[in-house]
Amino acid sequence: MSQQTLVSSNGSPAASPAVPSRGTIVIADDDPATLMVLWQVLSKAHFTVRACENGQLACDAVRRERPDVVLIDWMMPVMDGQTAVEQLKADPQTRGIPIIMLTTQSDISERVVALEAGVQDFLTKPFDARELVARIEQQMCWRTMLAVDANAAFTNDRLKLYCPDNPVDKSVPSIFDRIWSTDAEKPKKRR
Repeated sequence: MSQQTLVSSNGSPAASPAVPSRGTIVIADDDPATLMVLWQVLSKAHFTVRACENGQLACDAVRRERPDVVLIDWMMPVMDGQTAVEQLKADPQTRGIPIIMLTTQSDISERVVALEAGVQDFLTKPFDARELVARIEQQMCWRTMLAVDANAAFTNDRLKLYCPDNPVDKSVPSIFDRIWSTDAEKPKKRR
């Protein structure tokens, strides 16, 4: 199965046209059975799925499709997952797309290498369908929040440029300000 959109037996797209897509997911795995399971789970959850059998095809699909999330196996022929992730993260057009690594490896050193390459999350095979969809939703949510935060930071910079006397630094708090507050703001633990 080369890079393709999986379709139903009558040739029409497999996802129901009555339900809008929740987003596009590129999946890359050299195991046809895994690709089919991923496609079934994600299609049932109303995602548009692009399936690829190696890292090179995945990179091509990601550059063409600009998906919401990439699910990529770590060990594949032609181009492995690590090389594909490194290429996607080096490209300014694709570096912001979240990548979830699918692996049979549970070794911590493999996970560290994946994180250093740019992976945002992991799923160990075999995986639970609910966890898969939850992790995809989480990555899509983070991507949206970071995009909003980047736009807010841009707006603050523009306001500072055009209104230097206006104290705008705190007008649009950063998402990181909301997540990582100072120790003084954290409630004290009772002993």
